[in-house]
Parts: sequence; structure tokens; C-alpha cells
Amino acid sequence: MNILFLGAPGSGKSTIGQTLAQEMGWEWISTGEILRQSTEPWVVDRLKTGQLFDDEMVMGLAIPRIESSQNTIYDGFPRTVRQAEMLVEKGLQPDLMIEVNVPLEEIFERLALRGREQDTPEIIEQRYNMHEDTKNEIMAYLVGHGVKVAVIDGVGTPEEVYARAKAEVMKMVDGDGGVSA
Repeated sequence: MNILFLGAPGSGKSTIGQTLAQEMGWEWISTGEILRQSTEPWVVDRLKTGQLFDDEMVMGLAIPRIESSQNTIYDGFPRTVRQAEMLVEKGLQPDLMIEVNVPLEEIFERLALRGREQDTPEIIEQRYNMHEDTKNEIMAYLVGHGVKVAVIDGVGTPEEVYARAKAEVMKMVDGDGGVSA
């Protein structure tokens, strides 16, 4: 089973995804984390600007890991319709996508606490708007290819938001019959 968590930067999708992956014994794949761990100067420089990376490069990092895993949490990708198409072309589309919905004001507050160099107000707003501009197109494309969707409220304590997300995943797991929690 493959689960995709979508949400703006600071929505909590990584925390939810990591916790769920650890609890369920699943693989957690975050292209953002893979890129942040890079020491390549051009990657470091691009991260500082908050710009997205080339679709083929991102998917080149993610697809081999997805192909080698039985149950995977996709954290924040695909970020473009092309990346979604690449997953579908490989037969790796998620079974369920969960959008973690958080208002921009809350995102600003959360990211101020995170303290990453690239989390300036201008870059936060730019990345939030990019997410909002592309999410419906990505979701529509994946729904058209049989992916189920759930939207959860991402405001609340981490435990409350996690419980909402896990409840949606468990609906899929319990309904699948072939996946054990």
C-alpha cells in the first residue's frame, strides 16, 4: 500500500508520515529530506531560494526507493502533475492521498519555530502559493487514476492531527484485507 501526504510546507505532513511509517513498519520517502541531506553546492544553493527541482531529478531519487518497498509513505511528492504522471506510468501511484489542510497564518507561525534558513516569510508564502496552485490539478489527475482522497484538518496538537490521518489510513488498511497494521 502506498499513501501520499500532501500539504503546504509546515502542514505537519512529514511528522505525520514519519510517525505513521515508524508505527506501521513502512518506508517513509521525502524528496525534500533527501535534497536537504545533500552536500552538493548547487542543491544547497537552490534550497536557499525555495525553488522546486526538476521533475526527472526528483523522481530519479524517489522511484528506485518506492520500487523496492512494499508499503510506502510519500511525503510531499508528487509536487507537479508531471511527477504524478511518472508515478502512474510506473504503476506506483498511491492508493490513498491525504491532504493536510492548514491555513497560511498557522503555517507562518509553525515555520517561524522551525528556523530553517530558507523559511523566510517571502519564501514561505511563495511555496504555499505554489502548493495551492498545483494541488488540485495533481489530486484530480491521481483521482482519475483510481487514487482515493481524504482531506484532514491539520490544525490542533500533533497527536490530534496524527489521529485524524491514521484513522483515514486505517480505513484503507482494514478495507484492503491484504495489508496488516
